[in-house]
Amino acid sequence: MEQKKIHGSSSTHDDRKLIGRSRSVSKLWSSITTTPCFINLFAARSSQPCALLIFSKRDKLFVFSSPQAESYQFTIPRDGFLQRYDSVHGLVYLETSTQLMIWNPTMKHFFTLPEPEGSEGKYITGSLGYDPIDCKYKALCHLTGDKIGTLTLGSQESWRILSQGFPSHSRRMSDCVICINGVIYYQCFSGLSLAHAIMSFHVRSEKFHLINYPSRDGCFFVSYEGRLALMVSSNGHSGIELWILVYAENHEWVYKHFPTPYLRQTFWVLRDMKLKVVTDAGEFIYVYTPFSIYTRRGDLIHLSSDDWSGFIVIYFDPKENSSRVVKFLGISIDDLKRLRVLGSELIEGLSVVPNHIESLMSL
Repeated sequence: MEQKKIHGSSSTHDDRKLIGRSRSVSKLWSSITTTPCFINLFAARSSQPCALLIFSKRDKLFVFSSPQAESYQFTIPRDGFLQRYDSVHGLVYLETSTQLMIWNPTMKHFFTLPEPEGSEGKYITGSLGYDPIDCKYKALCHLTGDKIGTLTLGSQESWRILSQGFPSHSRRMSDCVICINGVIYYQCFSGLSLAHAIMSFHVRSEKFHLINYPSRDGCFFVSYEGRLALMVSSNGHSGIELWILVYAENHEWVYKHFPTPYLRQTFWVLRDMKLKVVTDAGEFIYVYTPFSIYTRRGDLIHLSSDDWSGFIVIYFDPKENSSRVVKFLGISIDDLKRLRVLGSELIEGLSVVPNHIESLMSL
């Protein structure tokens, strides 16, 4: 995959550059810096988690971070297009139309997941999980023939194929996939009635568990205070509604309603901003860009760099009834013109990763 760095500050990344060079000096240094203990120590002592803004269109992917002020642009190889992406404990899972890939933004490395050998089946969709106890990453892949494959990253193992030992279900092709505290959650159809449900996969034990929806499933998955939560209503005067999973075994959910926050922005910002996700601390993240007012293709021709002020990310804390604003420079106006992206497309297609950390994981 082609990776192009658009801009960024290098002064804050001396440690990871030094570690990357040391791995090429000797096998001893390489073995030391790739142990789970060293990787976890680096993550604990590195900078605070940052926020990633991710936007994709066709075969292009843009990633920009704050406060590191770095931006990257990727081109999907093999004439593919990006279908889905997730951030899991410092790694980014990229699912394209032709292959499954893992990207480490810290080490600037890509890894293409191998396809299952022989007649084990072809991949349909997948996801990435992280086990915080054994400090291991695992890929979970749904295959043709009602089979499921798991692959531990960083090991010499091949795909372990499962054809039984899990509840009967078929995975829904949706963006509702998340890994929280060693458990992957994804949407599925269960049983002969093909009822809408949620499947959980415990990364360490590799056990599956079917979870019933508490309400209608017109929602998306977020992590709220370390638990799976369904954000049912994300915009408008109805406020914010969350269904929080308390006890998966008994399908126990708790409902919380948060009134529409009072934000000190202008009417035009409040009208066009979108609620995207929730941080681990329980802050709601809204995103806005002045570019959202451009709704016609012809408007792009007359845009200049002076008209583009990047993204505005608003963090709202419902407990303290307070907010803070972070500005992202984002992609350049020339990139937007090449992509022919409308303002509404940019906001709707934008994903926010609120708690991204640096990782030394070798791929």
